[in-house]
Amino acid sequence: MHDTKSLFGPSSAQFIEIIDQLALAKSKAKYSFMAVDDYERVLREDFGRGTQVYWNEILARAHLTAVVAILRSRHWISAVVAATNDKNLLAFAAALRGLIESSADTQSALGGIAISLAENHAQISRALSGTLSNQCFLSKEIEDTLIHFKYARHLTKAEMATAPLSHKALQVRQYIEGLEKGQVHKVTACYQSLCDLTHPGASSVWMWLTSENGVDLELNPNQDESAITYYLTEYRDTFLELMMFAFNPAVLTLNVLNYFPLQTFHTPALLDWNLSGIPLWQKCQSKLGNV
Repeated sequence: MHDTKSLFGPSSAQFIEIIDQLALAKSKAKYSFMAVDDYERVLREDFGRGTQVYWNEILARAHLTAVVAILRSRHWISAVVAATNDKNLLAFAAALRGLIESSADTQSALGGIAISLAENHAQISRALSGTLSNQCFLSKEIEDTLIHFKYARHLTKAEMATAPLSHKALQVRQYIEGLEKGQVHKVTACYQSLCDLTHPGASSVWMWLTSENGVDLELNPNQDESAITYYLTEYRDTFLELMMFAFNPAVLTLNVLNYFPLQTFHTPALLDWNLSGIPLWQKCQSKLGNV
């Protein structure tokens, strides 16, 4: 039986083991959001209170996004392991493709959130305390990015007329570009190959056939294991890099939330983690200063 260590290598397995120690699947966090009409009324009547509500909800959205991103990618990893043990190439391809897309979506949603929250820590903290009564301090960019993660989908024609732009999903290629920019090893080649299996394309036909001369064919329905082994060997370097994009942006976001007074959105276990090896965390720390 395969496990994460035998499939992804010891470094990736250690990464996953550390993520599991956060035990986010046991989280009981609850999120409350004020109706738009009610919020606009509060903002008109008491700007300080409205700003307080706004940043409470932004931090709630950041926590929700980070936790869900980690849990979703972790499930895809479990699916890859299960498909490998079942020697099911199509399930393996779907799961690994899902992990790539999940990692890309996490990077798109959270790649800039931790540093943005850290940079604005002082102002956000004042807003949370209700002391920004005479100052407009909102962030449409952060808000739209987090809303996009939660609601982005293929919109129907009817929805196109009324739904906010933040609810419209990008093309998958646009999400994958974030991984390419992060220099994830061979991610495009891997993703395209997996898509040909799951769409389905020719690969999903030839996984059942062999030919010695290119003309005569023979049924050969037992190629799953060798094909899966090929992926695990060819893209071994890709897996660890995917883990970084699947989890690091979310972990950094959760850790920045520890520096705000809303304990509901704290992840105390992260305070014992040494994140100094992650350049983005170094930037966040420099912005947080002595908080």
